[in-house]
Amino acid sequence: MAICGITVTPGVRPVERGVLDAMMSTLLLRPDSASGSSIDPEAGFGHVSSSGIASIWSTAQVLVVCDADLYNSDELNASLRGNWTTSNHAALLAALYLENGAEFIHRLRGAFALAIWDKQKKSLLLAVDRFRIKPLCYAVGSGDIVFASHPRALFASRRIEKSVNLKAIVQYLNFTAIPAPYTAYGGVEKLPQGTYLLWSDGQARTIRYWQMTYPEDARSSTSQLAEELLDRMEESVRVTSAEILSPKLGCFLSGGTDSSSITGLLTRIRQSPVQTFSVGFSEQRFNELDYAQTASQYFGAHHVQSVLGPDEVLKTIPVIVSAYDEPFGNASALPTYHCQVLAREHGIDVMLAGDGGDELFGGNERYSTDQIYQVYQRIPAILRRRLVEPLAFGFPNSAEAIRKIQRYIRRANTGHPERYCEWLLLQYFEPEQVLGPKMLLRNGDADLLAVPRALYRAAPAHSELNRLLYVDAQMTLGDNDIPKVVRTGELAGVSVRFPYLDHRLAEFSGRLPVHLKLRGFEKRYLFKQATRQLLPREILRKKKHGFGLPIGLWLRSDPKLRGMAEEILFDSRTYQRGYFQRSFIEQLFRLMDGDDKTFFGDLLWLFVMLELWHRHHLEGKAA
Repeated sequence: MAICGITVTPGVRPVERGVLDAMMSTLLLRPDSASGSSIDPEAGFGHVSSSGIASIWSTAQVLVVCDADLYNSDELNASLRGNWTTSNHAALLAALYLENGAEFIHRLRGAFALAIWDKQKKSLLLAVDRFRIKPLCYAVGSGDIVFASHPRALFASRRIEKSVNLKAIVQYLNFTAIPAPYTAYGGVEKLPQGTYLLWSDGQARTIRYWQMTYPEDARSSTSQLAEELLDRMEESVRVTSAEILSPKLGCFLSGGTDSSSITGLLTRIRQSPVQTFSVGFSEQRFNELDYAQTASQYFGAHHVQSVLGPDEVLKTIPVIVSAYDEPFGNASALPTYHCQVLAREHGIDVMLAGDGGDELFGGNERYSTDQIYQVYQRIPAILRRRLVEPLAFGFPNSAEAIRKIQRYIRRANTGHPERYCEWLLLQYFEPEQVLGPKMLLRNGDADLLAVPRALYRAAPAHSELNRLLYVDAQMTLGDNDIPKVVRTGELAGVSVRFPYLDHRLAEFSGRLPVHLKLRGFEKRYLFKQATRQLLPREILRKKKHGFGLPIGLWLRSDPKLRGMAEEILFDSRTYQRGYFQRSFIEQLFRLMDGDDKTFFGDLLWLFVMLELWHRHHLEGKAA
């Protein structure tokens, strides 16, 4: 599902039917999609959908279009004055708006992107859900505003020219995706998580209506909180799957605790076997299929899996490049897409995904790694400065063991977000070494960590861990993992829902004391306590992996993938953009060939995807 539209002030060029049709046509990903539109003198809205569900509504007072999975529509209908109910989400949103104004957004439970044109007030309301599962971007012009689920539709309106935002390209290279509110294009912004935009008289302002907070005020015993957590998890799975018939509903199953717990809870709710899907790899250190089979057998699921190799990945790269309007460097989009194609082939319309568990309950490896450095900070400062550090750095020609201690102290003394981001491309390498000459002058910001720094400082949290969780909820989830799963689902013809991103469960996680998320070096402590009777022991003890793709390994060892990368990255046209330097790419190939880890190959992938994005979306050439 995707939406788009234009609104104008009086006297500005009105919306034309052909232009709106052109915008909608760019949003069609599949031949089985349907579309619809409505035009008033000062507004035109459109939608495309493969579900056939109407998502547009027009009355004498408002014009509404939405892409919405609302989990509390019965409750919302019941709250309306009179005896009026509707199954049309756009009509429901129109009624809620007319009764409550923009405040109705607080009452929505689910994933949504919506636009409401108030014909009397001549104002536009745009809004996205609390985690931006359903995206929206927009461009404000002189007397008009254009919006869409994806930037491609904005350019089809012929009201904005396509140009590259060089600052955003630098951010992509650092973060593997472009963080909101930025986009890869000049003049185009994303609507951030939990915000709405009001536009009238040619002026726009954004308002945050929700954000994660971390009061840590839950005071019950550990066992009571674990029981409550499991109840809330089950309720979130129930509401996100309630209206979906079992033959049309499936679950991702990587064998991790998130996907396995959703499978287990759905099995309990439905009291029948559920359908699960996995993708694995022949490379054993990347393969999770054994754990997925363990979980599927434990729950009696109807499990389907496949093994993905370099040849299939090579064929899929153009599909992924074409689908993402901005450069997107998360290689796990490839197996995620194949997993959803597999589900679609077995009749699945909706998939439940486990994304969010790590960022709510403290499951990323980086959180426990950071604890190692915080141990040093617990030593009294006077002892560190006057005793430990003079001893550690007092040896001019130190042995390797001493040098390790010195490195540990330096990192421990490095604050966040620098320490948390130390493995990012432009932190690991000097930017002058990587970026093209014009990028150094025009990235617009000397602080390459400005986005995570602002989030870290603004986090409504007291503890270090919760501040990091807040950063990851917006950047790791909102800018990376959610677009990865949602967009590949759209490609495959599957809608994805995220039970653990239900805002009521998320708000409960913010109330949990931080020591119940990370106890010592044990990640997800309370989550594991809550699910210890639900999940098999092998799943609770396994290390996190998910659908990670061994792209760094394949770029080194597979002749076809390596040949593709060399052909692209050693092409003289690639350096006409000025994004990065050839000498650095040559160095990265050498580093990759001399190391048995995948780190440098993973970094090469960022440059491959950047160049393919430019060729396809800027030059209009096939990837």
